[in-house]
Amino acid sequence: MKKIKVIHFVSGLGNDGVTQVIKNYTSKLNCHYDIENIIVYQHRTKYSKIKELKEIGNKLYEIPYKSDHPFGNLLKTYKIIKKEKPDIVHAHMSLLSFYPLSVAWLLKIKVRIAHAHIAQDNVSLHLATLFKKLNFIFANRYIACGEAAGKYMFANKNYDILYNAIDQEKFKFSMKNRKQIRRELGISEDTILLGNIGRLTKQKNQIFLIKMFKNFQERHNDSQLILIGEGELREKLELEIKKLRLQKKVRIINGTNHPEYYYSACDFFLLPSLYEGLPVSAIEAQASGVNTILSESIDKSVNYNNASFVSIQHGVQPWINEINKNIKDKKRDCNFENIYNINTQYKKLYKLYINYLKN
Repeated sequence: MKKIKVIHFVSGLGNDGVTQVIKNYTSKLNCHYDIENIIVYQHRTKYSKIKELKEIGNKLYEIPYKSDHPFGNLLKTYKIIKKEKPDIVHAHMSLLSFYPLSVAWLLKIKVRIAHAHIAQDNVSLHLATLFKKLNFIFANRYIACGEAAGKYMFANKNYDILYNAIDQEKFKFSMKNRKQIRRELGISEDTILLGNIGRLTKQKNQIFLIKMFKNFQERHNDSQLILIGEGELREKLELEIKKLRLQKKVRIINGTNHPEYYYSACDFFLLPSLYEGLPVSAIEAQASGVNTILSESIDKSVNYNNASFVSIQHGVQPWINEINKNIKDKKRDCNFENIYNINTQYKKLYKLYINYLKN
């Protein structure tokens, strides 16, 4: 069989879950199969993993951002697809996947995949309905990261589930990493360390965590909160930290290429997102064995190692109660699920590609 060529379209390359999922899968596909993976992105951040993505064998193109240059975005997309002549165009842009898929449809690309990475979006119902219809017109295959994302994006369409798989070994608890990070941050072993990793956006809801921590630290003086990520709300979060006089207790870390170090360093990982698909950070955190507390809005299938789900609708106290309930639990065990193991899941993606091309 001839080499399969796949172009992946993504809104941006950053220190985010979608970028990590693409990196995890393409690293294995490039090693084990006769496949060429090309990644097309619109913007990048300091922690964009550009170098890492190239080192594992991917080819990359940057195109104009669609919001700023919609015509330029489509024109560059057209030129790339026409030049590369892919067998598959795989769009990881959720509701906006129709952007590159419409060009792929125009150029008669055989397999056009819309991939749902979220179970809700921050757009009006009218726009969401329109975008879904456009995806149905231009895509002919559908993949979701979980049941909730699939139902939201594709409703009654037939779709395949491909979980956000990770390298289990990389995220296992490490006492060495725990001590290193705590030493760098000037935090003692006895300090209760709460952590969050994710883009600093309204969706990720870090403002809720800061308010929750204000109440929590009044009863637990020897405690700290770290927020790891980049995003447009950084300034607003810093103002909230200052307003609540938490400058010595809460810190924002610009992002990291080694999240596994921080999972080991933390006693609790907290994710109070307003909406998600199947968050990679929650899968990684559980692999490290850290106490993991998630918003009830998150797909329950992400739970494989006793994660807790708590509502954000009833204020901060239920979150404080859940932390207090587990505060003496120092075990860092993990019962890892095969469905989240990249060493098995990349084979599933390859089989999907083969089946899509045959049918």
